[in-house]
Amino acid sequence: MRHMTTARLLVATLVMGALALASGVLPVAAQTKTETQIGGWNLEGYVEPGVRFFLQNPNGDHTPGLDDGKFEEYRDINQGLYLEGLRLRLFRPDEKYSVELGGKDWGLHTQEFSLSGEQLGLWQAGVEWDQMRHIYSTDSQTLLKVFGGNTFILPNPRPPLSAWNSAPGWSHSEASRGTDQEGDGEIAQQWYTGRVFFKLSPTPNLDLSADYTRIHKEGQRPFGMAFGSPGGIFLELVQPIDQTIHEIKLQGTYATDLYQLQWGYTASIFDNGFSWVRADNPCNGGGVSPGAPCPAVGTQGQFGTTSLPPNNQSHTFNVAGGINLPLQTRVNAGFTYSLRLQNQDFQQQTYSNGLVAANPSLQLPEKSLHGNVQNFLGNVDVTSRPLPSVPVTFALKYRIFDMVDNSDTPTFEAFVINDQNAITSVPLRAGRYDYTRQNADLSGRYRINSYTSLTLGGGWEGWDRNDNWEVTHTDEAIAKAALDVTPTDWLLIRATYQPSFRRGNSYNTNAWLKENQGRPPGFSGSAAQNYELRKFNQADRDRQRVDLMVQITPVEQLTITPTAGYKYDNYIASGLQHNGNTPNAEQLGLQEAVSWSTGIDINWTPNERFSLSTGYVHESIFQKQRQSYRGPVDPSVDWISDSTDTIDTFNAALKAALIPHKLDFLLNGSYSYALGRVQQYSPNAPSPVYNANFPADFTPRWPAFEDTYARIEAALQYHWSPSVTTKFFYAFETFSKSNWQTDTLTPTQPGVPAVFLGQDWRNYTAQILGMTLRYKFE
Repeated sequence: MRHMTTARLLVATLVMGALALASGVLPVAAQTKTETQIGGWNLEGYVEPGVRFFLQNPNGDHTPGLDDGKFEEYRDINQGLYLEGLRLRLFRPDEKYSVELGGKDWGLHTQEFSLSGEQLGLWQAGVEWDQMRHIYSTDSQTLLKVFGGNTFILPNPRPPLSAWNSAPGWSHSEASRGTDQEGDGEIAQQWYTGRVFFKLSPTPNLDLSADYTRIHKEGQRPFGMAFGSPGGIFLELVQPIDQTIHEIKLQGTYATDLYQLQWGYTASIFDNGFSWVRADNPCNGGGVSPGAPCPAVGTQGQFGTTSLPPNNQSHTFNVAGGINLPLQTRVNAGFTYSLRLQNQDFQQQTYSNGLVAANPSLQLPEKSLHGNVQNFLGNVDVTSRPLPSVPVTFALKYRIFDMVDNSDTPTFEAFVINDQNAITSVPLRAGRYDYTRQNADLSGRYRINSYTSLTLGGGWEGWDRNDNWEVTHTDEAIAKAALDVTPTDWLLIRATYQPSFRRGNSYNTNAWLKENQGRPPGFSGSAAQNYELRKFNQADRDRQRVDLMVQITPVEQLTITPTAGYKYDNYIASGLQHNGNTPNAEQLGLQEAVSWSTGIDINWTPNERFSLSTGYVHESIFQKQRQSYRGPVDPSVDWISDSTDTIDTFNAALKAALIPHKLDFLLNGSYSYALGRVQQYSPNAPSPVYNANFPADFTPRWPAFEDTYARIEAALQYHWSPSVTTKFFYAFETFSKSNWQTDTLTPTQPGVPAVFLGQDWRNYTAQILGMTLRYKFE
């Protein structure tokens, strides 16, 4: 692991200082001293440095860094000195002025730092620093070499695809770019977030604030590039990341007992240091034959270029407020407007083969997009109990969101498919997908008696979309019934039932083709969607949802909370006909989805020396999807995929005072197991084979996907005094998975025209032993 030397020295200084401070303070702490003072200022907070090491390294006996990718996917755990946490607050005895310092993990990739100050009731100001790392892989392999950060080249002549299986680890360091130095296989990105803020309260009713946040991202992430149309070759490499986000927020709040008003402005600016990424085609170069697994279509472009996220900016204005009205009525309302702009120059269609220069139709119709997207959001919430003698509370909610895309719609007279020589002859026009979404809900809560309340309500959700969508209008009716029963002080039952029904107007499968490529209605060529396809976000749907929560407190020290939930989505076949064909009994796409969960939480605190909490949750998610052979309509070649995911999660925490106010025992544990299964079958054939015309097409059952994760933490805390605590801790963590897609994945597979990075998360087991010393100022 890479660490910052200065920060590590600072952590070491804190450790030594805390030890020295503890040794000098112990006798005093046993006397009557209850607070720390420095020059007329009081000091409170804590500092907790520590030391840790691996009893069992997650790398096992493998190459360092190979197996700990999953272990450190979003964290950084070192061996040696580290900072568990720090919070120091220096304040005047009258609390008028204060300064606070905080932080953790100093010297690591996940370090945090904060420094703030305030004058009570008048102003606050501060700075914050936060780092986050995401590791994608630690065992990737490639023959590509990096130049300039975004150009990936291969030797010429090109090595055969079989040579990629003995490629060195991916090299991400500057020293190895463009050389033959073997890398460590790590692909990761690092976030650096800095924030400066200031808040001013010139009057008791008025607050004004301003803050600036800068997020810088650097590193790499897995990325795919295709050469040629289907039947060409696919290459997995990395997307270089050098991105910066600047965000400025200005906010104000004015509040009285009668009404409250809030307003604000946010500017966000995104800057990408790389506008494109380029890579050599593994199947184009001297020494590579177009024979299998290098297809001929994949040899026509010597390299490929892909655009990366463009520079852009957004400006958001918002105003919101609330007011108390007579008849116990409260109204809250808000409005937000955002303007998003993007005008970075287009990349030319291809930089390979000289095709653009030789074909005037491939010239760009415009230099840039002139991207302009505007969002409008408005909402109103009203709650009222107009009749004091009638125990009914009404709630009304309305929300509208409108997205308007005013970007240019350039028409490309022809275009190149994935940097190959094939040029389309059908113009392509950019599509715009404006829509308006509205939600309205009305409910009433009636208190039947002292222990029973009933809530009844209804709602509506409507979508209006432009003609580029398959369905231009949908309405969804929603009903809700909730019952709260508290027959005794120790029992609470809350049950909710919510059905909903969504219907849309005619489903036009060719909508996007008609708008974007000039296809006539009923077109069924290679670029068309199957006329029976229904996208789940626009399809007709019936939904049933039930939730139940019970809280049982048989004694004051014990609380038991069982929960359960069930949701069933049925996507109704519309029976529409297109192209003069008779559709199947079922539409294509998502047919139904069923999810349910059940669990229980138990909290037990028999006395002040002992507490126990534990919980278990079982979740199940089922989805049924129907697909068809892409070609002439033939129901006998349809197939159905039933996918089921189940997750079992268990957690427990125990705290016991073995010696009151002296020795505590802490135990935390968690366990989760996830199982994914996919079963495929033909609904119109008695055997796994679809049709005699397609003897090689059958629907096997996939092997299951499994993930298991477990972690146990145990600690002993010894309180030398109210101010000084030593903690000895032990952690055991293990992860294992079974995934047939990646368990045996290598960069290339026999007969497959694709090159992968060969990444695969490894199983690991880690054991950590450590100690922290916490000094509390008070």
